[in-house]
Amino acid sequence: MKRKKIDSFTLFVILLLALILTLLGLLLAGMKEEKRQFTVLLPLGDLTYDEDFLQKAKKIKGIKEIWPVIEVPVVIKIEDYAETTTFSGIDMNAFGKNPTQNELGKMPLLLLGNGSLRDMKDYNNHAISKKQQKKFLEMGENLNIFYSLDEKEKETSKATDDLTTLSGNSAREPQTSYMPCKAAVVIEGNEIYIPISQAQDLCREIGELSEISKVYLKINGKNNLENAKKILSGI
Repeated sequence: MKRKKIDSFTLFVILLLALILTLLGLLLAGMKEEKRQFTVLLPLGDLTYDEDFLQKAKKIKGIKEIWPVIEVPVVIKIEDYAETTTFSGIDMNAFGKNPTQNELGKMPLLLLGNGSLRDMKDYNNHAISKKQQKKFLEMGENLNIFYSLDEKEKETSKATDDLTTLSGNSAREPQTSYMPCKAAVVIEGNEIYIPISQAQDLCREIGELSEISKVYLKINGKNNLENAKKILSGI
C-alpha cells in the first residue's frame, strides 16, 4: 500500500516537471521570436509615402528599416513557361547589395524570390512543377529569363478592337515583345525585386508614374511586426 502511494507521488512529480519544462520551452521560444528580425512587404493603400508617414512609422516599436517600393506590371518568360507578375523596385541596400550603374545598364537585375515562379504555366496552360521551379532557380545567373511590358500594348489593342468592331473588321492580336533580364540571386519570398532606378525607367517606358505603392519593412519582434501591420494599415 505504501509503495503505491510513492509511485503515485513520483508520477505526479514527473508530470509536473514535464509541464514546467513545456512551459519553459514555450517561454524561451516566445522570447526568441521577440528578438528575431522580421521582414515584410506592406501595401500603402491610400497612404502617401512622405515625410509625415516616415515620422509616424519611425515611432513604431522595433522598426529598424523602412524602404519604399515601386511596382511594375510585367510578364516573365522562361523557356516554354510564362507568368504575369510584378517587378518590385527597391534600393538594393535593403538586401546588402548596391550594384553600380555600370553593372545595371538597361537590363533589369532580378532578385528572384524562391516562390516567385510558382504561378508560371506552359503553352498548354499546365502549371509549372516544383521540380522545374527548383531547376530554374538553381541555374542562377545562367537562367535565360525574359520580360515584357505589355500593359501599353493591351490598351492599344483594346482601342484598336473598339475601332475595328465598329467597322466590321477583326483586330489582329499584337505580338508580345520580350526583352532579356538577369537573375542575380535567389532570396526568400514570392516577390521579384529589381533596383528602384530600373523600376523608374520601366515606368517611364509604359507611361506610368513611378508611385511608391508599398514599403519593405525590417522590424524586431513578432508582436512588434503584428502591431506594425495594424498601425500602417491606418496610420
